[in-house]
Amino acid sequence: MTKRLIRRSLLMLLVTAAMGVALALYIRSTGTLPNTAAIYNDGVYTATAKGYLSDVTVTVTISGGAVETVEVDASGETPALGGAAAEQLAATLTQTGTTQGVDIVSGSTFTSTAVLEGMDACLAQAAG
Repeated sequence: MTKRLIRRSLLMLLVTAAMGVALALYIRSTGTLPNTAAIYNDGVYTATAKGYLSDVTVTVTISGGAVETVEVDASGETPALGGAAAEQLAATLTQTGTTQGVDIVSGSTFTSTAVLEGMDACLAQAAG
């Protein structure tokens, strides 16, 4: 009886470890890293979309086939809301290189949507 319990416990431990390794590999391969399958043409791309108070201009620099920087000009938006959201989204989009999985900023829906639309337009231009 004791051998049977030990054997089952070891088997459960082995299965749990295998599941942990599989989960870690899955997370690593599907994390928030940019989609490297999409190679973009190097250059500087600009797009404009309508924000809450004004047009929002997004400028994306592509280098080595990937997003290097994202700059957002939301100077016509409310500084405390739209301006802050634009800065936050610019940093996030520079890091992720895509709009996939990027949420809008609460309280700045129109400005956030304009930034994301501008980013998508720039990436479409860069894709050719």
